Amino acid sequence: MRGAPLLAAALLATTALAGPGPAVAQGTVAVTVTARASSTEVSVGQQFTVAADVSGPAGATYTFPASAGDGKVEVRLAPPPADAPPPPNRRTYLATAFVLEDAAVPPLTVSYRLPDGAIGTATSQAIPLHIVSLLSKDPEGQKPADIRPPVQIPIGAPFYVACGVAAALIAALVVLLLRRRRHPADVEIPSVPPLPPDVEALSVLERLAASGLLEEERFKEFYVTLAETTKRYLERRLGAAVLEMTSSETIAFLRDHDNGWELLPAVRDLVHTADFVKFARGAAAVETGKRHMAAVRGMVRSLEARLSAVEAVAPAAKSGEEAA
Repeated sequence: MRGAPLLAAALLATTALAGPGPAVAQGTVAVTVTARASSTEVSVGQQFTVAADVSGPAGATYTFPASAGDGKVEVRLAPPPADAPPPPNRRTYLATAFVLEDAAVPPLTVSYRLPDGAIGTATSQAIPLHIVSLLSKDPEGQKPADIRPPVQIPIGAPFYVACGVAAALIAALVVLLLRRRRHPADVEIPSVPPLPPDVEALSVLERLAASGLLEEERFKEFYVTLAETTKRYLERRLGAAVLEMTSSETIAFLRDHDNGWELLPAVRDLVHTADFVKFARGAAAVETGKRHMAAVRGMVRSLEARLSAVEAVAPAAKSGEEAA
């Protein structure tokens, strides 16, 4: 017992010589993370937002994760607007669900440093999600369309008359082409330059909106045209054979492309619905079709704005390098 005071004094001296180490938050620290989803009832591929707020002592600093996901729900940090940076204790995320059953937004873990130098992490609660179907709620609308038996076309005298007229017209056309090859025209007709990819795509979308296919519930024709227009635009703008890709190959291509990952949710939602309508003969809702068409318009305009900004910055950067 007499040696106890001497031992305590030796320990205190050793600690003083060693110096202070890195501070770590101990015990209960008043730092909490609250996550809120813009909607907890979403469809497959539908993008929604998740707002994360941190509450803690004044002077604390926070580091938010860039992404989170569990294979069922992807969460990516949304780029902040240039004219309105977010508060230091708040971030907005873009989330998308990729499963057919109910899922949850995964927890978000935020690192923090307190004013006294203590560090630690705080994690939000998972947010349950209810996954809803894109199909019509009417049971009759979810049934595959009936396949009608072939109809026999009667062949009579008018058919043979029409064949004779067609043969005469073809013969006349062949003679005309042969004469033109022998006497080529002196004047060369200039070729018409193709429309820019965005102008072509938006023009087709306008004609599709005015076609009445959605109002007449001709969903297969509508989605075939919409999906082909989207793929043709991506092929021309991104320089890849997107028209020849399957839906899975298109999604994988956009995920790996520098200018494609932001387009991924809209394209994935469209091709999944288009495949179901084309091959399973499902009936999609009219409002869903309008939403997909608006999403494609927004995708075209967003990509054109991004590429224009890159082209505007490139000459300035080149001039700066030449000046240096």
